[in-house]
Amino acid sequence: MSTTQSKTGEPLNGFLHLLARFAFRYGIYIIFLILVVVMSILSPVFLTVRNLSNVLLQNADIGIICVGTAYVIIARGIDVSMGAVVALGSAVAVTAMKAGGAPWYVGLLLFLLVGLIVGLVNGVSVAYLGMPSFLVTLATMTIGRGLVLAISGGKSYYGLPAVYSNLGAGYVGPIPNVVIGMVIIFVIGYIVLSKTVFGRRVYAVGSNEVAAQVSGIRVKRMILYTFVVNGLLAAVASMVLSARLNSFSASMGTGYEFSAIAAVVIGGVSLYGGEGNMGGVFVGMLIIGVVNNALNLLGVSAFYQGVARGGIIFLAVLIDSLRSRYARNFD
Repeated sequence: MSTTQSKTGEPLNGFLHLLARFAFRYGIYIIFLILVVVMSILSPVFLTVRNLSNVLLQNADIGIICVGTAYVIIARGIDVSMGAVVALGSAVAVTAMKAGGAPWYVGLLLFLLVGLIVGLVNGVSVAYLGMPSFLVTLATMTIGRGLVLAISGGKSYYGLPAVYSNLGAGYVGPIPNVVIGMVIIFVIGYIVLSKTVFGRRVYAVGSNEVAAQVSGIRVKRMILYTFVVNGLLAAVASMVLSARLNSFSASMGTGYEFSAIAAVVIGGVSLYGGEGNMGGVFVGMLIIGVVNNALNLLGVSAFYQGVARGGIIFLAVLIDSLRSRYARNFD
């Protein structure tokens, strides 16, 4: 009797196995398509060129951050300082341009310098001092937010140099400059991560640091590099945001770190390291953007939008936990 049940149960178990493996590998793309279909039904505005362009435009800065965040998380780290880097980079560069009269190209260099310094501080602390990445970046986030207020004095600035603001407000045909820049960064991030020795080493470090060390990879240096990349890309996102808005305010970048982490994890990058790809990250970013856009189009109160975003982060962690727990059964 037990043998018969086992034999008749095998096809069903095999089907469930294939279905579960398919869901874990491609579920993110299915969810995105479902969101698009549902929103196209609920709102006739959603599928218009103008609205879709706005979705990409408003999420270009977060998308750029997602690329750097993916590198850090694949290497089994975490960085919650990106939103503070966005604000701090703009505070330093915009204040220099508006209050100090610095030319726009000096402002661009200051953006990158801020991102480089924060990335180095985070990377050295985690890789060479052995400090937990979450606590280190939480500290630099808090310091960064304090420095934003100290540098800007709480002031907001408007009307940045024309050459600089045109970088964020300009278009190439119907496509905004910042969207083109985001796509280019994603493509470069994909190529480096999946087609180069550097990318393979990032995966190796995230999968097993000890094995990576034994194989000759300089683990500490690779961890440092991922945080530097993340810091520099957060600085680029800061440029994009301030140029697009043609302004600076001390609250810039608030919550960006959690939106980026949620998008990256939803996109298939495991918080346990060593897993993920840029294609999934891009779709995860689009899902976050579509959800935010949907909340606005449907007139959901700003109070409940915060609840929804928190729910998305919770869902992202849950999906990652389930994916990591059962991944070995779907190989």
